[in-house]
Amino acid sequence: MPRLVLSPMPQPTDGGVCVGTLDGEPCTFHGRTATAGGREYEMKVISVDILEAVDVAAKAVFGPEWVQALALVTGLNPRTCQRDRIGRYGLPAPILRALGEAAAGPWPRVTGDMMLACARLLKTNAIGNRSGLHARHPAFAGPPVGHDVDATMHVIAQQARALVFRLVAERSEHRAPALDDDA
Repeated sequence: MPRLVLSPMPQPTDGGVCVGTLDGEPCTFHGRTATAGGREYEMKVISVDILEAVDVAAKAVFGPEWVQALALVTGLNPRTCQRDRIGRYGLPAPILRALGEAAAGPWPRVTGDMMLACARLLKTNAIGNRSGLHARHPAFAGPPVGHDVDATMHVIAQQARALVFRLVAERSEHRAPALDDDA
């Protein structure tokens, strides 16, 4: 049975997407057909292998409950990201590539958190979603349409960093003695 491992790979120049290795050979998709070691595999034939590889990478990036996070960052319907659907139909190669790259980094879970934050900002900015939750709670709406998303992300990252540093400093200053501390 083929074994797929999602990981960063050099990309081919022929328009295919290399997502990692299949049985130790570079695995490149052209549409829904994978090629590895000179053999071709239809996505549905290796969909179980895709699910196993996605599960490993997505858990590293988004944690054990990764389905909703994967849907948010990819823009796919959450149903499409369900395990049973991936096990039946697979996922588009660019998503497999991104998961492999995110999971291979030095801080996959932090990368996942940042991907989620970026997706939230880009989603609301790109579609200008001001209905539903966003209309009732403007704090969830992201930057207004037309604002520089990169600048907004930078400002938010700096604010979040300052808040965390302040909380750490306050905790250190006001730390109550633990039960096992000598009084």
